[in-house]
Amino acid sequence: MPVLTIVTRSTLLAVLFCYSFLASASGTRPNVIFLSPDDSRFWNLVSGFMTAVATDLEMDLEVLVDEEEHRFSYLKLARKVLNRPEKPDYLVFMCKENVTTQMLSLANAVGVKVFTFNTQVPEYTRAAVGSPRDSMLGWLGHLSADNVAAGEMLTRFLEQQVRQQGIVQSDQPVPMIALGGTLDSSASKDRSQGLIAAADGQGIDLAQLVSADWNGDAAAYKTGILLKRYPDTRSVWSASDGMALGALDAVKQVGLVPGKDILVGGVDWEPRALDAIERGEMAVSLGRHFMAGGLLMVLLHDYHHGQDFASQPEDSVLQYRLHAVTRENVAQVQRLLNPDNWQAVDFRRFSRVHHPEQASALNSADQLLDAFTDALAGSGAKDVQVTRAEPEPVGG
Repeated sequence: MPVLTIVTRSTLLAVLFCYSFLASASGTRPNVIFLSPDDSRFWNLVSGFMTAVATDLEMDLEVLVDEEEHRFSYLKLARKVLNRPEKPDYLVFMCKENVTTQMLSLANAVGVKVFTFNTQVPEYTRAAVGSPRDSMLGWLGHLSADNVAAGEMLTRFLEQQVRQQGIVQSDQPVPMIALGGTLDSSASKDRSQGLIAAADGQGIDLAQLVSADWNGDAAAYKTGILLKRYPDTRSVWSASDGMALGALDAVKQVGLVPGKDILVGGVDWEPRALDAIERGEMAVSLGRHFMAGGLLMVLLHDYHHGQDFASQPEDSVLQYRLHAVTRENVAQVQRLLNPDNWQAVDFRRFSRVHHPEQASALNSADQLLDAFTDALAGSGAKDVQVTRAEPEPVGG
């Protein structure tokens, strides 16, 4: 008499997960396409670093830039790639509101594996298809910074520095204005969420948060208006360095001295922002997420060659914290952005395929990025170490 076997959904997913893993293990050279959302300095850093890592790991990487810089043009670019007769092994892209689910579905339909990164997965995508390796097994993983924590960290740092420099009296709240990115950006939303959480009852008078669309000129214009509206402002929080640099111009135009009368902070470790920090004009920038693309290239390389970075499907979502650069450690951080130093590091050292011992030594996104940081800071410069600068908690 035949035995009736009942296969549950969880068992089926486990079997398919294992099959997908085994099918990916290959001696071939992995082919990856990265869809860069724009041609900004930050995304050029991301793609440049990815290229350096791919070269060491013998991966073929093609970078395509969304020249129109809009979520629907981003979807159009993905569609164009996925309609190619010769499709890539892997497609890497940033999650954008209202198109991520479609992009994942298109890739899944033609058998192209996907790795998403940089911003959080939109809520509607999680509701529709779940997480990586859930309903879409070809969605291999997601890697992002903790942007909520970054927004809070930037807020607390500015408060702390304003008080330490005596720009406001110790018993007074710190007057602050804030610049967000585009309204459909999850990174901007998350960083703003951290700002609002930190400003709530923490001794900060947040006058207004406005959207400046990640644009320096828009940020300069809107900061000028806000400084006239709130003349007591002593700190400017910005969701990006590009907007922070625009804010610096506005601060100067109203006759204030940045770094002395008012403190400005941003996110991205943009080279021009680091120069402003070195001059003492800008207080802080949070970053290191430009290296995330290089990290996921290591993860894809190892996956392709049979060493999966996720022992369980739930391990396919990775998150890391951003670090602060100030005038004290800006010289070390500038080394990380120097492409010559990228070439001096052999990124095979971080691969589990080339170095199996890494599986236990470096088993989180934070640990891997810390290892990247130390290697880049030390390349060609003995005894150089990047400080993991973070502000101390500030009482309300």
